[in-house]
Amino acid sequence: MPSLRTRTRILSWCFCIAVASVATVATAVPISIFNTGVDPSANAIVGNGVADTHYSLIVQPGAATAVTVDPSNYPFPFWLANNAGSRWIGPAADSNGPAGNYVYQTTFNVPSNAILSSVNVSGDWATDDPGTDIRINGASTGQTSPSYGALTPFSVTGGFVFGTNTLDFYITNAAFGTNPTGLRVDHIVGTYQVVPEPSTALLIGAASLISTITLRRKRSL
Repeated sequence: MPSLRTRTRILSWCFCIAVASVATVATAVPISIFNTGVDPSANAIVGNGVADTHYSLIVQPGAATAVTVDPSNYPFPFWLANNAGSRWIGPAADSNGPAGNYVYQTTFNVPSNAILSSVNVSGDWATDDPGTDIRINGASTGQTSPSYGALTPFSVTGGFVFGTNTLDFYITNAAFGTNPTGLRVDHIVGTYQVVPEPSTALLIGAASLISTITLRRKRSL
């Protein structure tokens, strides 16, 4: 039978391996990010022409704010219907805006303890007229949206930074005067991973266990 010292060493090594395993298991953490047309609780905003506090129109042909679009008039029912967790937004309650390029921007935070390569943001978008790009912190992802009648999936897996990140949705409105234009983002989710530190309580408890076993073994000799 192995000696007391040998058994104690084996137990100590097993503990160290267990702690190392705990330290290298990453845990997924959700990112606070929102669909279009929702309130801080992620519920669809009640009312039309209400400013969306999560999305800003940073590029537009004329002065405009991103607001909820009235679903009781044209361009509905051609536009995909709203739901309880997402609404269309545009430059006006009637959705009408000048021809040209529009950029809707939302922001989110990645903390300093995140594994940057693990960050991911995905969802679905629909646009009027075509969605021409999604950019993360100004870098193109090359993703497009062809339709206002159906959602198109998107996924952003790189280009993130610690702290505040920007996600921009690019849309081109048709060049024939003032006409409907808007953005719908649904099912958007984001996650990142962190490597947790071993619990101090775990370390103390394990050390105490080893000491107790050693003491009992000595007494039994």
